[in-house]
Amino acid sequence: MRVGQGGTGPGAHAPDGSAIELYEITSAAGGDDELINAAIAPNSSILELGCGVGRVTRPLLALGHQVVAVDESPDMLARITETEAIRSTIADLRLDRQFDVVLMMSFLINVADDAERLRLLETCAHHVRPGGSVLLQQEVPGRRHAPAVLENDNRTMVISDVEDLPGGAQAATLAYTIDGRSWSQRIITKNLAEDELAAQLATAGLRRTEYLTPDKAWVRAQPI
Repeated sequence: MRVGQGGTGPGAHAPDGSAIELYEITSAAGGDDELINAAIAPNSSILELGCGVGRVTRPLLALGHQVVAVDESPDMLARITETEAIRSTIADLRLDRQFDVVLMMSFLINVADDAERLRLLETCAHHVRPGGSVLLQQEVPGRRHAPAVLENDNRTMVISDVEDLPGGAQAATLAYTIDGRSWSQRIITKNLAEDELAAQLATAGLRRTEYLTPDKAWVRAQPI
């Protein structure tokens, strides 16, 4: 089960429903590249899992890191021409090399299915070198989805149809309107308690070593 459960709107869509064109329009790194760069050594080798259209890939390359970009969508990967790009699901990826940093952003860790989440973490553990770091971006612990309307210049995002599901998961519909064009995507996520994530990290052979932000949305884990 993916976080994304299908989407609507103009242009091509990734298997999880993510709209390629929407990702291109909203592709600014938003400071994530600076946060990552501050947390890792110069000239790090990075495996970026779920790279999308390269929102963070390109800034990290510009900062001097070596990035291998992974995504299951060929349409997403077609936008990345500056570095090695590999088409694969995260769970199935098994390369014969390891990296200083394994990066998994965009709340992919919040997939609602516990078994699928463990597979993602096992991929992270398989590819990080001894002493290296796995950097995860998660939903802020304890924060739940709620209906909302967010507006910024010519852009509107509406969160609606929020539904509590068994096992602590939530479903919600995200609708975006930019310059009169509209996209929507249904998502299912699970907000993770600290001990819940710690237990799954341990099962995968990792341990949480620190939070990179006060809200605990960014986690560093390292091999046990």
